[in-house]
This record gives sequence, C-alpha cells and structure tokens, in this order.
Amino acid sequence: MNFNLFKSGLSLCTFILFCSNCANSPAINDKYDFDSVKSIKIDKISDYLNFPGSGEIMEDNLSFIFMKNGFNVSQTSNNGTVISLNEQGINTLKLSCTLTEYTDRETILIPYRVEDKGSIETVITQTTDPGKGTTNSITTTSTTTTNDGGSIQETGKLEYTQARVGIILKVKDEKTGLIVWTHSYWYSGIELSSTAQICAKNSVRLIKKLFNS
Repeated sequence: MNFNLFKSGLSLCTFILFCSNCANSPAINDKYDFDSVKSIKIDKISDYLNFPGSGEIMEDNLSFIFMKNGFNVSQTSNNGTVISLNEQGINTLKLSCTLTEYTDRETILIPYRVEDKGSIETVITQTTDPGKGTTNSITTTSTTTTNDGGSIQETGKLEYTQARVGIILKVKDEKTGLIVWTHSYWYSGIELSSTAQICAKNSVRLIKKLFNS
C-alpha cells in the first residue's frame, strides 16, 4: 500500500470535514431604499471573551474585504471605519458586528489505520509408494490450508487545530434606528486568521448584494 497516498487522501477528507460553515438567509427590510444610502459606518466591535484584540481583527478584516470589493474605506478617530457607497446618497447605515465565537483552542487527533486483509495459502503434496510385492505404485495426495485472518494496525496520527468564528451582523439606519438587514454566520476552519477572514468575506459578499440593483 502507498502510505503517502493514503495519508494525503485522509488529509484531504479531514480538511473538507473540518472546513465547514452554517448560514441562514439574511433578514431584509424590502421596503427600505438602499439606493439612498451614502455610506456605512462600522461600529467598534467588542472583543470575544478571553480573546483580546479579536474585535479589532474582525473590523480590519471587514475593512479589507470591503476594499477588495471596490469600496472606498476611511478610518478616523471620530467616525471610525466608514464605507463610502454613493456620493448622491442622503442616508447613513450603521453596521454592528457581535462575535459569538472566536476560538482556535480545540485540537483534534485523528488516528489512521492500515488494514491487512490476510491471506489463504494451500499446499498440495503428492507422494508415490511403489508398494511391496507388486508392480503397481500408490500415489498419495495431501492438502494443507493455512488461513491468516489479517489485522488492522494503527500507524500514526494526524493532528489538526480547529478554529471557529461566529458573528451576528445588524445594519440599521443611523437616523431612525430602523434595522434594515441582519444576518448570523459561522465558519469553521483549520487556522484562525484565515477562518476570520473567510467569515468576513462571506458577510461582505451578502451586504454588497443590497447595493447591486
């Protein structure tokens, strides 16, 4: 058996297993005029419990992904992070993000095994005895069968660190306080920083759809 090929295949299956996500469809106020929006302000994101700096990391990820999608992004001490959408717009939206999960402390050990299916060996032995006082010979045949039942051997372990980031997003009109869009999402991956970025990427992708009419 090609053990490297076996291990590579198991690694791929494990990667697919532990890179997963869960997301419901966003709730949208269909009566709100998104074409009238001038900008989006991102509220300061609070750190997740026992993970200092996680709020700032997520805010930076959101800013980065908005820029990657062609939006103008500014950051000031007074207004925080602002996403510019439409210079002719008259309304401002506020985007709040709550971290429901932000962890990479779960280590998963996965043993992989090699199966020996065993074998069956049959030996046939023939002997010839000319006999006494006769010209006729006697042939004797004996069969011996050996059955090896096989075994399953544990040859090693694959170790993975599972990261998980979960968020709840709310978008509301700054002037009226009306919630116009909300969404919850989590993503589970192997490495924390890329998991957080993927979580932000999928969130921005959904927000962008509001302004693609």
